[in-house]
Amino acid sequence: MRAEMVSGGRGLPCVAAIWCSVYGAAHVWWLANPGAPWAPPEEVFSPGRWVAVTLAFTAAAVCSVIATGIGHHRAAPVRWTLVVLAWVAGAGLIAYSYMLAISLATMLFGQADHWGSLLTRAAGMTAGALTLACAVAEQRRVRRACPHCARVHGRSPERRTDPAPRWACLAAYAAIAGCAARVSVLVIEFITEGKPLPFALGFSFGVFIVLLILAGTLLPLALVHRFGRIWPRWVAPLAGRDVPRWLVLGPALFVGASMAGYFGVAGMTAWFLGKGNLAQAPVWKVSLEMFGYTVWGLGLLAAAVSYHALTRPDCPSPGPAVPSPKVTVPRAPRTSS
Repeated sequence: MRAEMVSGGRGLPCVAAIWCSVYGAAHVWWLANPGAPWAPPEEVFSPGRWVAVTLAFTAAAVCSVIATGIGHHRAAPVRWTLVVLAWVAGAGLIAYSYMLAISLATMLFGQADHWGSLLTRAAGMTAGALTLACAVAEQRRVRRACPHCARVHGRSPERRTDPAPRWACLAAYAAIAGCAARVSVLVIEFITEGKPLPFALGFSFGVFIVLLILAGTLLPLALVHRFGRIWPRWVAPLAGRDVPRWLVLGPALFVGASMAGYFGVAGMTAWFLGKGNLAQAPVWKVSLEMFGYTVWGLGLLAAAVSYHALTRPDCPSPGPAVPSPKVTVPRAPRTSS
């Protein structure tokens, strides 16, 4: 039962295919009937609603093929092609739903949002996450990962105490640098222009800024350092216990995907096309903001990949037996009588 759950089974790709099909069908309906009730407006700076339709039905088709191929032998190139297509479609759906974080932020500040847009963005984000989960499950099968823990024994980290790889540490500190670049804009504006700091704009906005700074400092460090996987000694009641992986991994994935999508895709597009209020802003300011947020988001996503591998549950199987070295006993020389 556990092995089937880890490997993905047919249930996950079937659910993903159905969800993506319904999501794509809704966008087809809104394309054909733009004035229909509850039809959300098209996302700002996106090529159009047809992108969501293409990505959704591509994801649905790939997940369906993955579901039908489980338990059957297929050539490795075919399966790797499915993995790549699932990754592209899933990441595309998440990038298309980049405005979900903004919708949630407006709700935090008590501002009304278009409920159709909020639900559509949440559905698109879910469709992308389900598709990526199918991609990961199929990738594990192609790599012949352990059916009990999804590791490739001998190449994957085996325990939480293993150090994070160097590339993950580099990504985490790049995220911190991106956060510092963005915050530096606020500090420069405060010093040179006398603009108030965000904490002076109200309690809710101040809490939002505090959480945002923690997401650019404490969160990246937790992804690559031991205290993010095992509670440190100064957390007296929990010291030595495992940190719930989704307590760290969930915010990292959500914040990273939202920043990479909103600023890396929509923000950069608006900047290059000279749309919005970015055209009137100084180049140095827009550069620090756009590249800072983008590097911040991508760094969190890359470090989260390492954290996901390091915090897998311990393998219940003892693993493949290691053959003992063969000992050759020298034979006594034959003597002639």
